[in-house]
Amino acid sequence: MKWTGIFAATALLAFAQQSDEVRVSGHVYTPPALHLATTTTLVQVDAVVRDKRGHVVNGLTKQDFEILDEGKPRPIAAFSVERHAPGPSLAPKPVAATTTTSVSTPASPRATLLYFDDLHTSHAEMQRMQAAAEQFVRNGLGEGTHAAVFTSTQGLTLDFTTDDGAVITAIQKLRAHPHLNENGLQPCPRITPYTAYMIDHMFDYSALNSAVQEFEACSDVDPTLKSTKQVQRNPKPGDAHAIAVYSVQAQASATMQQVRDDALASFDGVYKALGVLARAPGSRVLLMVSSGFLAGMLDGDRDDVVNRAIHSSIVINALDAKGLWSESAGRQSETAGDLPLATFVFETTNIGSRNEATERVMQEFASGTGGLFFHNSNDLVGGLSQLGATPETVYLLAFSPENQGGAGSYHQLKVRLKSKNGNYIQARPGYTMPGASTGAGPGEPRAIDREAAASDELAQIPVTLTERTGTGTPKSPSVLLMIHVDLHSLKFAFRGDRHLEKLTFIGELLDGTGAVVAAKEGAMEFALKDDTLARMTESGVNASLGLNAAPGKYKVRVVVADAEGKLTAQNQAVEVAQ
Repeated sequence: MKWTGIFAATALLAFAQQSDEVRVSGHVYTPPALHLATTTTLVQVDAVVRDKRGHVVNGLTKQDFEILDEGKPRPIAAFSVERHAPGPSLAPKPVAATTTTSVSTPASPRATLLYFDDLHTSHAEMQRMQAAAEQFVRNGLGEGTHAAVFTSTQGLTLDFTTDDGAVITAIQKLRAHPHLNENGLQPCPRITPYTAYMIDHMFDYSALNSAVQEFEACSDVDPTLKSTKQVQRNPKPGDAHAIAVYSVQAQASATMQQVRDDALASFDGVYKALGVLARAPGSRVLLMVSSGFLAGMLDGDRDDVVNRAIHSSIVINALDAKGLWSESAGRQSETAGDLPLATFVFETTNIGSRNEATERVMQEFASGTGGLFFHNSNDLVGGLSQLGATPETVYLLAFSPENQGGAGSYHQLKVRLKSKNGNYIQARPGYTMPGASTGAGPGEPRAIDREAAASDELAQIPVTLTERTGTGTPKSPSVLLMIHVDLHSLKFAFRGDRHLEKLTFIGELLDGTGAVVAAKEGAMEFALKDDTLARMTESGVNASLGLNAAPGKYKVRVVVADAEGKLTAQNQAVEVAQ
């Protein structure tokens, strides 16, 4: 089952997206466990302390730590030290509320999911990743560690096992599957994914000007591009430049759509991998190996991934597979020879910014879950060992939380060392107040979750639902749900010069027993100007959700919610043919 996206089908909405008036996001939907609660009275935090070189620090005591819960100090009610030793891992004894002494306990079970981003990795980078990963598994994975292998495009290729040989075999079978050429859609002008991002999303003039100048230089010698000019009879002064600007913007927009699709596919892959890892016992680490990708336009999707990791007690450690990366200062255009000055300046002065932009998503995954990010080094084996091996020493701290915000509220957490000696702590950045549902997120299930789990129909928002069946491939899912929303009845909030609203969509396929076979969630966040609101109200908006399932008869359930809490729910029968 692969996420095929949620998208607008009208030209107007596409225009609004480009002008930052509409943000579209989506991910696999996991129905929350609506009645699951915990009776734990203490919150336990596992902390790993490292020095400036990343080495684990031993010998600390309870007096070396302090805990801040929502910025307020909390007394440490329990403290113990977990030491990793060879041999089968044993579950640690529960920490009692009255424990105040430092003790040494056996290492707890540990699950490491090796996540390889084969979608954003070149063939050469994949080979280096494989060699490093094989050596890491042989020497650094740790006795008794349960490991699994997962890739962006193939999903779970090896379920959890303690057989290092099986893990190595799965790694040897990895292949790169890049969808997008790093040089862009055509040789001249060369609009790379980063250049397209700067033009189409960041509206950067220097990026646009560099591509336009290259277009104008190469169109003078490229017959196919000359013919574009010749179509214009008696062009007025400036028309040729306008054509160049339009052509560059169109190419950047097309490239950016592929960048967006690949980023959504990567988020979907990590989201699914977290679901696999969440069922593993003991401590859980997702070790992400990637060359990075652009995701600055998908903050909501990134936050969904981080939130799922946090609420599944999963740490994401990330390794940049590019290593210590370098690039020659300049290139020649395939058709224009020497690059125009503006193109040369933009490309040579933005190498660092481009790398930072592609690395940012891995850095945010790690920092948002209490993990580590290893980059700017060719020692990939050492990086994997630091990120994936079981730490020699883990400090277990527990405290009694105050019931601020009630059961299910999310609390920011900070574990600090009292001594400022350059060491740093790897620990989760927050927790859900005991008593909460442990489903899709903190707190009580949303109204849209409860409605998705029901079977009745509602009609508080004008929605038209149609569906069609396909072949079950990513580009033609088994069932494509097409949802048209009439905006006339929605109440947009007004702030500054924008009209604000948010629509959330959930689409589910249910089998004959009522069990959910496949489900997706998407959202459209609107910040519309007056004229855009008028046109979109007149036309409505369209979204689609793609779901894959085996042949058979199903029920489709679609729920749509607005920011006010109004809901529409519809059911339809559908049959997926052989």
